[in-house]
Amino acid sequence: MAVTIFDVAERAGVSIGTVSRVLNQRDRVHPETRRRVMEAVKELDYQRNALASSLVTQRTQMIGMVVPMVNDPFFFEMVRGVEDAAYSANYTLIIASHPRSAKDRRYLDLFKRGYVDAMVLVASAEIQETEIRRAMDQGISVVLVQQEHEGIPSFVVDNYAGARALVEHLLGLGHRRIAYITGSDYTIDNAERFRGLYDVLSEHHLALPDSYIMQGDYHHGSGYEAMQKLLNLPEPPEAVFAANDQMAADAIQMARECGLRVPEDVAVVGFDDVSLARYTNPPLTTVAQPAYELGYEAATYALGQIGNTDPFVSFQKKLSTQLVIRLSCGAKKRL
Repeated sequence: MAVTIFDVAERAGVSIGTVSRVLNQRDRVHPETRRRVMEAVKELDYQRNALASSLVTQRTQMIGMVVPMVNDPFFFEMVRGVEDAAYSANYTLIIASHPRSAKDRRYLDLFKRGYVDAMVLVASAEIQETEIRRAMDQGISVVLVQQEHEGIPSFVVDNYAGARALVEHLLGLGHRRIAYITGSDYTIDNAERFRGLYDVLSEHHLALPDSYIMQGDYHHGSGYEAMQKLLNLPEPPEAVFAANDQMAADAIQMARECGLRVPEDVAVVGFDDVSLARYTNPPLTTVAQPAYELGYEAATYALGQIGNTDPFVSFQKKLSTQLVIRLSCGAKKRL
């Protein structure tokens, strides 16, 4: 038979109201009384009813996260950061992928109906700003990651600076014909990485022909196809900047299948510094993003804003990146 709050009250010799105040950390309770209640909870192995507690506290102790690709190494690290922040605050994490189907939309609708106290939305351009603001109007704390909307707290990475550092490094190695394999068009990170590439080339009076810009989507396979098209050009690039490490790894594979040496015949660089980058052949030069920290800080902020009567806050935090030089850029050969 399940242990109830009445059993805890009887064991501790107090009222059920006192037990409730102790468990919900409300009002002042004498230290000795609190000790007796907590001992009774431990001895009886009492498990609180989350639904009943939520009716009292008006809190679900749940945080929702909408993320593009849970199985992507970069987003996996971000999820781990959110989960650790949630655990530290005694919250449970619910994860949903992007609302691209009726199934995924159902999860987002559940979040908005008050099943969570806070939401972390990652690169969720397909979620309309009106939906986000409606959730905030309902008292849900919302934080954006890798996207920005006026009046909604956001956490982003300095993709522009990271891309600039990477391209400057390629130019320093003597590469002049640099191509770009794009990420998803709708994401701010792809746009900022491209802007960094374009600005550095322009400052050095170097062209970026349309034929050197190949469409990718961050997923496995798109870098392979894009690299094949680049290598078939009348004048192939000397270096290829892929918008993430997965596409860069695909590009290296295609180059090798074409009988080309990386980096001797063509250099390849990526972005993110996921674990895959260390194990490509050759190891991949890339830009490290603080994925875990991004998730942890965003979730910590979202949880800290729960109960804020004015949720629309103009707050943005931009985290730094770091250039990671390995062999795929040709550094060992040229430096």
